[in-house]
Amino acid sequence: MDTTCRCDRRTVLHHAAVGAAGASALALSACGGSGSGADAGSSGGESDATSGTWQTAVEADSVPEVGTTVSASAGETDLLVHRSAEDEVLAYSSVCTHQGCTVEPGDEEFTCPCHNSSFAAADGSVVSGPARSPLPTVEARMTDDGAVEVKV
Repeated sequence: MDTTCRCDRRTVLHHAAVGAAGASALALSACGGSGSGADAGSSGGESDATSGTWQTAVEADSVPEVGTTVSASAGETDLLVHRSAEDEVLAYSSVCTHQGCTVEPGDEEFTCPCHNSSFAAADGSVVSGPARSPLPTVEARMTDDGAVEVKV
């Protein structure tokens, strides 16, 4: 089995920027800051100055069946959107917390193809390493028309 991560320069830099933005947001929230700045350049949606902007991640006709997951994105944020119940969706960053590769969707677990870390669809927790940290969650909701929005 080949465990080499085949990421081009653009992908590596993108994941590094996403990780840095996440670390900045965490530091600001720990200090009582009023936002992460992650919504710079975002478009549309209902805005809340303290926690981002709602953006459509999955159109109504592409929302997964209950118990399944799809890859999605909102702005610059790559996501895994898991439908846990008829009226509930969960969203996670698809950036592996081990070395920044893109985690692939699965029904009960998400797997990183680079080093085989697995994460639980139910809560993003690490099922098996080498990753030690869970996938970051992203606030998500279903709209009245059945689409999925996330706050980024």
